[in-house]
Parts: sequence; C-alpha cells; structure tokens
Amino acid sequence: MFVALWVTLCGVTATAQTAPLLAAADEWPPFSGVDLPGQGMSLDVIHTVLTEAGYDVTTRVVPWARLMGDADIGQFDIIGSLFADPELEEYLIYSDPFFLTEVRLVQPVGETYAFTTVADLRPFSIAVGDGFLYEDEFDRATYLEKHVVTTTLQAIQMVAAGRVDLTLDSVDVVRHTITHDDPNLKDRVTFADGVLARQDIHMAIRRDVEGSQEIVDAFNATLAKMRRDGRLETLLMRHVQR
Repeated sequence: MFVALWVTLCGVTATAQTAPLLAAADEWPPFSGVDLPGQGMSLDVIHTVLTEAGYDVTTRVVPWARLMGDADIGQFDIIGSLFADPELEEYLIYSDPFFLTEVRLVQPVGETYAFTTVADLRPFSIAVGDGFLYEDEFDRATYLEKHVVTTTLQAIQMVAAGRVDLTLDSVDVVRHTITHDDPNLKDRVTFADGVLARQDIHMAIRRDVEGSQEIVDAFNATLAKMRRDGRLETLLMRHVQR
C-alpha cells in the first residue's frame, strides 16, 4: 500500500517499503465512493495522513464482498471506512478513529416506532445491507426479521414504499444518500427516536503487511497533529456538514 521514506514524525519512524500501500474501501458515501472528492472521507483522510507521514499510498473503491475476500489473500494493505469489529481485529490492526457517527433506525414519516433494546425490534421487518456492520448485538441478532439488500438507497426506498418497517445506517450515510440519490425520500422517511450505536470510523491495516504497527503508529501521530492544528476538521468538513 505504500512506499515509505525514512522519516521521523513525532518520534515515529516510517520504515522503507518496496511498493506503494494500497488502501481500499467499499462504496459507502460519504465515507467512500468512486465519484466523491478524494474518493470519500475515509480514503481522503487515509491518503492525506499517510502521505504526510511519508508513505506512498494509492486508493481504490471496491465492493464490500470483494474487499473482505481480497483482504484475506493480501490484495489490499489497508481497509478504510471501518467500524471496530473483534473478528476483523484478528487479522487487522486498527488505527485511532478519525470520525464519530451515529447509527439510527429509519422509519416512514407518520410512524412512531419505539425501541430501547435490540430485542424490542422483534416485531419489525428491517432492511439491512449485505455484509454491513451496524452494532455488535444487532449484527448477531438472528431472531430479527432482516431483509438483505445491496445498497442503503435500496433499503431506504423499501421503507418509503412500505415493503419493510425499518432500515438503519450511519446518519451521515442516510442524509447523503437522500440528498444526492433520491431527494424525494426526504418527505417520506425520518429517523426513529433513539440512537442504536455511536460508531467510530477507522482505517485498519493487515497484520501481515511489513511494518504494519509502525504504519499505524505513524498514522496515529500524524492524525493527532492534524487534529491539533485544525487541518483534520477542515478535511472532514469537505465531506460531511453538521
């Protein structure tokens, strides 16, 4: 994923690599997307931070299923747009987070579905993305009526059409999807009360990449520097307005 020069930043030394680092994420606007500025927030942050830390990084947007499969066989060095997941940590080292988002349920306008726990969602049909990670308990809840879809847009449209009761995603993803892909949905769906989860957005690097821990340390040190001097906030706001 990157060619690293011998540089020292905030006490962290990058080690030389033989090829550029390849960072990849799935199509998940505004965090990642082929047609987004910098290919989305996540890949933009990863590229910017690691470049400043002295690494040569290329980025790519690929389908989630391919991304996870290729990560296992070493096609991609760095995975972006990730929530923390214990299973992925078996072969990935996570960086410090660079953004916090809320995962909320989406319901039709006029409904007032209520929940306190994941188990409260038993009566409802819920559209979920194929392979998407939302929140640990929800992801493991096989007793829920989940309808697997390909995209967030498809899931929201199903809610608007009454084909399912609910869907869920990052509020930033839902807002971006409605604004850019189908503005008519704005008057047809709304967020249900309550927050299912607050999730940090990370990058992660394969543990078997040479110097993986040093790369993460360099990323974290540079990220902290950019957070202190305000450049990180400026970069994030290219992609998300709050």
